[in-house]
Amino acid sequence: MLNKKYFLPIFLLYTITSSLFLIFFTLSYYKTTKDDIYKKTAHELRAYASEIEFMLRINGGYEEILNLQNEYEINLFDIKSGRYIIKKFDKPEFKNKFYNDDHYMYYSDDIHSRRRMVELNLDIRTSGPKQSIDALFLRTSVIFVVVLLAIFIIAYFIVRLSYLPLLNQIKTLNNFITDTTHEINTPLSVILMSAEMFDKNPTKYLENIKIAAKTLSHLYSDLSLNLKNEPNHIETLNLKDILEKRIQMFELSAANKGITIISKFEDVKINTDSSKFKKIFDNLLSNAIKYGFKNSDVVVSLDSSTLSVVNHGNVIEKENLSKIYDKFSRFDTQNGGFGIGLSLVKRYCDDLGFEVYCQSANEKTEFSVKFKNKYKKA
Repeated sequence: MLNKKYFLPIFLLYTITSSLFLIFFTLSYYKTTKDDIYKKTAHELRAYASEIEFMLRINGGYEEILNLQNEYEINLFDIKSGRYIIKKFDKPEFKNKFYNDDHYMYYSDDIHSRRRMVELNLDIRTSGPKQSIDALFLRTSVIFVVVLLAIFIIAYFIVRLSYLPLLNQIKTLNNFITDTTHEINTPLSVILMSAEMFDKNPTKYLENIKIAAKTLSHLYSDLSLNLKNEPNHIETLNLKDILEKRIQMFELSAANKGITIISKFEDVKINTDSSKFKKIFDNLLSNAIKYGFKNSDVVVSLDSSTLSVVNHGNVIEKENLSKIYDKFSRFDTQNGGFGIGLSLVKRYCDDLGFEVYCQSANEKTEFSVKFKNKYKKA
């Protein structure tokens, strides 16, 4: 979910600036179009006044003017007699030829009769601009609302898409820190416990310290897989030799719980990535010891197609089997950990073309890793 603390200010900045530009262009369009309506109407009123003047010059009478059928209302005032010949409306006071109020547009001018003398004043009134401007306002308002909504929708997705890379970087950094903590925890525990027990069997515990220290020395290159997504470094590995050495690292932590690690290995060589394979096994064995009953057995088996780790402990409920590979998923609050070990197992199995399965019933849990890439038996 997007962080409102960072998302909202960016979203508001984008929408407010875009809305201001939209308001500016909408008002400019409205004003320009409104002015064009008045100019067009003024031109039409002048043309109509010229038509009336022409009719008076030709015919000299007012009957044809009275019979004109159009949207215009007219007043015709005889200047000499001081009376209206035609009066359809009350004229407001204005000095210029054109005048606009909230409902009408007016035109007033003197016209000439047949003798070319100024003898009549013509007033024309029309509601045409008001109707056109009302329609313009409605049309502009609808367009403004539609475009404004489009801006909000587009802004949301643009900011979301531009914000996602930052979120992904934060998520990657968070995963890096948690994965690093998890990876460091096991070898450090081995070093600390081996140092405490060193006097009892220096040769054995010195070897454990060397193995754990070597694991830490390669931690940077191993964890770079998380950040750089480096390709697999494929080499031919003797799995039996690797597993025997890795098991030595866990003998002390297993012994502290009275757990015996039983090995059943065939001599198998396989083409795979050494670092990722070790991580897969270390996490499976670490979990088997961590969640196993005290004074029980952990059985590690290897044949040409499968690596399996079996422990005796509390079963994993069926509804949780599909969730155990999710990062940070934990279903046993009595034991420590960050809930990322099995997510690493699943990710590295996918990288190497392996498949990992879990079966849990009758206080027995088995994790199996199937090798689907090319392998060769020693």
